[in-house]
Amino acid sequence: MTMAVIAEAESRARRSMNRTEYERFLPLVRRTAMRLARRVPATITVADLVGYGWVGLMEAYHRAANMPEEEFEAYALYRVRGAMLDYLRSLDPATRDLRKASKRVAHSIRGLSQKLGREPEEEEIAESMGMQLRGYRELLEKIAAAGMARLELLDLDDVEVESAGETIDDTVAKRRLADAVAIAMDTLPPKLLQVLALYYQEGCTLRQIGAVLGVGESRVSQLHTEAIHRLRAAVGKE
Repeated sequence: MTMAVIAEAESRARRSMNRTEYERFLPLVRRTAMRLARRVPATITVADLVGYGWVGLMEAYHRAANMPEEEFEAYALYRVRGAMLDYLRSLDPATRDLRKASKRVAHSIRGLSQKLGREPEEEEIAESMGMQLRGYRELLEKIAAAGMARLELLDLDDVEVESAGETIDDTVAKRRLADAVAIAMDTLPPKLLQVLALYYQEGCTLRQIGAVLGVGESRVSQLHTEAIHRLRAAVGKE
């Protein structure tokens, strides 16, 4: 879908709805886009998601505008969110494959941790995925390059549509996640913990971290990505 088509969808929304209706649903579309944007690679913008949200809203408006107000708002959210998810799922197949690979890495780490009763070694993770160590490290770099080395990233196929009201308190959810991550941090190998500390607490670049560890930027990227996936596995975000 081109940007022109997306812009036309919002234009149609303005024409089809009265001002009160338009202003009523504008926050819903933007809020939904912003919530999803926090869970996808940074290359996907809020504006992209908002545009597709308008497409979904107009589909809802034309199909069920005569619904009772509360029912329509819930249906509209369903269509808005659905349109955004359809867009995300239609992205480059390579991106979809890397998202699946990211989930597989975390799943392998979690499975090995439970089986071994300890944090698995890098070689063990690679072997469990049927890969050579070099191939596993290269996969970590590809995942990082796609913007998927982020703890909060969720697999979009598992995202459920929420009701029109805020059924999940974002602040509480973030606090619980932070607590879980803090506990999981204690299980990380020292080198991975050092990479996270230098990157997030000290604000060091990959090059600077590499200088500290005596390795190249690509290796730091691999270590960072593995650390994030170990944390995701530990807190159940696989």
